[in-house]
Amino acid sequence: MNAAAQASDGFPATLRDWEHTLTRALLRADGGNADPLRSFEITPETLAKHCGHTPDQAKEAERAFKRALLRDPRLYWCLQYGRYWPTTSEVSNCMAILALSLLVDSLLDGEYEGQGQYRAKLAQWLGTHRSLMNLRGIAAMWVELATWLDSRVESGAPFRRLVLPDSPKTWTHIGYTRYLSFPTRRDVALLRRQVERNPDMAKDPRVLVGVLDPLVHSGAVSYGFKSAFEDFRRALRAGAASIDHRFWRLVAYASQLAGHKEGSQASFFMEFNEDGERHYRAMGVSQLLFPPDIGDAVVSPMLGDSRNLGPSIRRGILFFRSSGLASWSAVGEPPMGVGPFHLAVADRHVRSASITGTRFKRSGTWHVTTSPVAQGAIADVLSQLGIRDAKQTVRMIGLADGVRVGKDWLGWPRYLPLVEGASEDVEVMPLSGDNASALACVDGTLRAERPVDGDFALGDSEGRWTRRVRFVPLAEVHPSLDAAAYSQPCQAEWRLAIDRPIDRAQPTDTAWTDQPYEHQDMLEALYASGRSGIPEGEAVAIIDRAVGSRAWDMLRTLQEASFLSARLRERWRGRVFTLGHPTLTEIKTDGGAAVVVSGALPARLEQDFRETVILQGGTPFRRLFERSQAPALVGALHVNASGLADALGWAIAEGAASPDGSAATRLIETAVVGRNYGAAGVWDWSLGRFRAGASSAGAVSLVRLVHPHRRDHDLYRVTGVRQRTFTSRHAAILDAHLQASRPLFRLHEGRIRRIPVEGALPLEVATALRLRRLVNAGTSAHGWEYAVSLDDTRWLAGLMPGLIEGVRHSADADPARTSRRGRGARRPLWIGGGIGA
Repeated sequence: MNAAAQASDGFPATLRDWEHTLTRALLRADGGNADPLRSFEITPETLAKHCGHTPDQAKEAERAFKRALLRDPRLYWCLQYGRYWPTTSEVSNCMAILALSLLVDSLLDGEYEGQGQYRAKLAQWLGTHRSLMNLRGIAAMWVELATWLDSRVESGAPFRRLVLPDSPKTWTHIGYTRYLSFPTRRDVALLRRQVERNPDMAKDPRVLVGVLDPLVHSGAVSYGFKSAFEDFRRALRAGAASIDHRFWRLVAYASQLAGHKEGSQASFFMEFNEDGERHYRAMGVSQLLFPPDIGDAVVSPMLGDSRNLGPSIRRGILFFRSSGLASWSAVGEPPMGVGPFHLAVADRHVRSASITGTRFKRSGTWHVTTSPVAQGAIADVLSQLGIRDAKQTVRMIGLADGVRVGKDWLGWPRYLPLVEGASEDVEVMPLSGDNASALACVDGTLRAERPVDGDFALGDSEGRWTRRVRFVPLAEVHPSLDAAAYSQPCQAEWRLAIDRPIDRAQPTDTAWTDQPYEHQDMLEALYASGRSGIPEGEAVAIIDRAVGSRAWDMLRTLQEASFLSARLRERWRGRVFTLGHPTLTEIKTDGGAAVVVSGALPARLEQDFRETVILQGGTPFRRLFERSQAPALVGALHVNASGLADALGWAIAEGAASPDGSAATRLIETAVVGRNYGAAGVWDWSLGRFRAGASSAGAVSLVRLVHPHRRDHDLYRVTGVRQRTFTSRHAAILDAHLQASRPLFRLHEGRIRRIPVEGALPLEVATALRLRRLVNAGTSAHGWEYAVSLDDTRWLAGLMPGLIEGVRHSADADPARTSRRGRGARRPLWIGGGIGA
């Protein structure tokens, strides 16, 4: 609100100013919740709240409202005949006077002992001696307001519809106001007393209905209370009651007044690591827990007292829907769709649940399904347990498991959110753009064939709820990347010598390819989610929507491409992944000086880079590694790095160091001893991966060790010629192969390919190879591979002797030492920044 619209006390000065303030507070749907309006609470306290003040300024708000009304000469005309001023696209020009009618009803507290009591109270409040017998204008304005809101919603504007009750013939003056005014002070006091006597009312809506049903029919409540209660009871029995329902909001308020703390929303995830082992993560308002099992999780107040999961936990059952193959999120009611789902039950239910043929494994004092199950299996379990009202709960209706882009949602088909809490078919109505058939909802899942861009309204066919949502196809550029997670050190694997610069790069071409990256939607989703860092489970959940079972390889690929950086959590197990800061690295090529971009580049930043390079007279290039699933590498020729960095607001790397030495001495070990850690997996040499329950065979063993209370990072211990311990899984795999004298890679047609299922070059080595070859490599159609030249293979063989099959190692691989003398002798030549034979 601008300064001209404010009185000296900080409240709106005129009736027009109040119209704008109340319209914005009561009628708009800017926050996404566009549920139809069925009642209004107008009191001096709410007037202060709508003006941005605290309830202790209620009297000042009431005085300012009265002053604005009495200053307007058309007030009494409107009370008799209806709206005086024409509507605009922003205001109906009748809400302020309707708020007056509601305020008077609240002052009467819903009690009408005499026929003229409302008119007398209105005259008293306005300080007039008029009889005010004709108030037909109030009823007319309610109809006009409903019509105006319908027209604004139909045009796509962010407003909420008004649902007027069926109008009896006697409702020609203040009937609508009496019906729509809710709650009264008497309603609040009555419900508070009931909650004090029956605390379970505020936790279990079925108890609430049972207690209040006889009271409502006794006539001891207001019109608004009775109407809101009956609407809530119908919604509950239909499985469509929402925490946003006006009656449940009253229950929560009364419970708060009774001294009960309202449970907050909580999230609980079951996640799988590379070895298929389950672990758990719980999040509250400001807390983060990593319980070892479901039994420990559900006894925490964060989950047990939460309003979304608490009721289900008390019934002894939880449902998990897929957020990706490696991540499953808990919901408190049977999820929509055909599945698959996971199911967890308390000890007291497991015997009965197992009769259905569903198999469970123990998780503390609870049990969870050994493998995902279909919707039919959940129905069988519920029937066996005698739970027939699992959906009769108060749910939170909204979007979940999507990717937020500011206040909007990412519109790529693979990352569209679910409609959580909907118990019936969801109707989708486009509100803007060419979106007539762009989006559909099937079993609570939004679906599209192409990226969605525009505004939509989602709702049920009965008109109980509506959510406005906007989708965008691209992530917005973050103005900064400086959250707490970015202050943690990045995980390192190879100790670098700072005096060894990267050799001259030798790309096969430096053209800009317009070929789309096949997983661009994944990059947009990770970038949009990563401003404050992404927990490992969430990162994998985003990635596996794009690549499925190759999610862990893709996660490593994005690290080597510099899009993501891994940081070990402080005081907790697991990692947090942060977005790479966009930086420019200066390199030398046969074409002269060049720059390579490192860091997280969504489509907007990539395009910004290209345009800026062209404006500065340079030649941008963009390269995709053939058959690889790695993102494109971008850079530029013939451009001044300093000027380009200034224009883009990016940093220039101090200088990339080229790894030297040997893996036997340069791989970074951990000082953590891990005496009490337990073995969770052993490297199976025949399978080329970790396997739970396997025994160590051979002269060299590699074991994954886990903290007994899951409070610290996993350790990887190699025992062979000597014992070494790492926090990096890939460094440990490389060292185990080195000590066992087994190759980790095989040279094939200008590429080195991984032989086992897992393993990669150390991050620092992969970074240097990326700058030498000017391509991002990693996961591919053939498994895992890097592009290399002959010089690259010799360099890598020196770093990791014996690990690349098909390449000579040790001193014999050094061209300077193997150059022949005498007959057929050749002198060593300097080629591409190194010695070639």
